[in-house]
Amino acid sequence: MQILETAMQLEIDAEKHYRNMAAQTKDVGLVNILNRLAEVEQQHQRVIAAMQNDDLGVEAGDETFIADVKVLFQKLQDSRSEVKIDMSQIALYTHARDRELEAENLYFKAAEVETDPDTIALLMRLGAQETMHAQIIDSIIEFLSKAEPGGWMENAEWYHTDVY
Repeated sequence: MQILETAMQLEIDAEKHYRNMAAQTKDVGLVNILNRLAEVEQQHQRVIAAMQNDDLGVEAGDETFIADVKVLFQKLQDSRSEVKIDMSQIALYTHARDRELEAENLYFKAAEVETDPDTIALLMRLGAQETMHAQIIDSIIEFLSKAEPGGWMENAEWYHTDVY
């Protein structure tokens, strides 16, 4: 299936991009979030490889991912005054978000034309995870762009992140 080859390349590129961004970032909190995103992209590669071998029994998600990232963001917020912001990196985060949205679109479109219910479920779950990644990147962009330290995270419930 050509779609899986494209998806695999997107996941490989995303993992590399997150690891490169982490290497260029000085803040430990952001590095941890980026490395966590890279790990999830690596898991997506395993899922796609299994799908290519007609193994639909592989787990598509990382159940601790959301909780882990929320904790990392809270730690980042707590050390807000120590974060050194490099505004030029916002373009890198914007690119990462756009790639996540591209992957999301790919998975959802593939699910629309798929006929096997198990494959549809996996594609939908992967698409939902890419949506979550884009939301996390948006939160990072918002965090880095916010002029007033301590003012960005009024609602610690993360209203725009759904459990996937």
